[in-house]
Amino acid sequence: MENKKVTIYDLAEEVGVSTATISRVIAGNYPVSQKTREKVQKVIDKYDYRPNAIARTLSNKKSRLLGFITPDITNPFFSQVFVEVDKYALEKGYSVLLGNSMHSRELESRYIRILLEQQAVGIILLGGLINDTVPDPNSVQELIEVQKGTKLVTINGKVEGGNNYSVRTDEAKGIELIIKHLVKLGHKKIGLLGGVKGITTTDIKVSTFKRQLKKYNLEYKDSWQIYSGFNIASGEEGFEQLIRTNRELPTALLGINDMVGVGIIKASKRHADKSFSFVGFDDTSLAQTSSPELTSVRHPYEKLGKMAIEMIEDGGPSRDIILPPRLVVKESTLRNVDGYGKL
Repeated sequence: MENKKVTIYDLAEEVGVSTATISRVIAGNYPVSQKTREKVQKVIDKYDYRPNAIARTLSNKKSRLLGFITPDITNPFFSQVFVEVDKYALEKGYSVLLGNSMHSRELESRYIRILLEQQAVGIILLGGLINDTVPDPNSVQELIEVQKGTKLVTINGKVEGGNNYSVRTDEAKGIELIIKHLVKLGHKKIGLLGGVKGITTTDIKVSTFKRQLKKYNLEYKDSWQIYSGFNIASGEEGFEQLIRTNRELPTALLGINDMVGVGIIKASKRHADKSFSFVGFDDTSLAQTSSPELTSVRHPYEKLGKMAIEMIEDGGPSRDIILPPRLVVKESTLRNVDGYGKL
């Protein structure tokens, strides 16, 4: 027999036992006599036989499939979290099916149904529905029903109701670190650009931003806080609106994430007579390759990925784990002097 064509039936015929006996030896959790086990193992080793993963799953009645659903895998934050989840899942013997919902609630729901049909042992959600400040009740109910059939873990978001497992970065703490850093550098005029109102990650950052300005007796100006979205173009648009609608400008600008931060820097280069300090959020590869390199808040990516997989494995009662971020200071924030911030 050629190795590539060896089946469980071929092994059973050569040893002179049933296919069920071969399966029991492979599974290792059913009683088989030592003599028979040795004979079977000898033939398995002879042909370097590896059982089909799907067949093994059906035999064991246990899936090793996980689902990971996110709205935009091209977003470097989402992709960086996925890399860590995938890494720890592989270490534990799981396969991960990625569902890129492209910001579509309908597609997000479709991926969930597919994963349930495939008997996924767990589903991990990052972004999308779990970040709606006021989520659709029907969609929430769907996620609660999902938890009856498989484990559901959310990263940087929550589902109210059911047996919730969530792990997230303390994004409010991240904003606190940024404002403290800028105040220490002498900045008294600080703006915040990007994000979408009604998305929890934006709402948390904006409310904390306002609270921190008040803490340091700094002025909050509506025209210095602009909702413009989450991508690079959003940063450019937000910056142009800031310039267009304000005679007095901040000395430091905070982007809701790194993509917005990079967009702000890009747009600022078209206004050479003005300079600022810039800060991003997420500390992705963009923050490390922008010019200047972008000071940014870093998520504990490895811990987010590892703990999500541990929650899938361990189960137990509801858990909501909050992890601390850290500020990574780079080239884009320097001490403020009179007038605008200087790079």
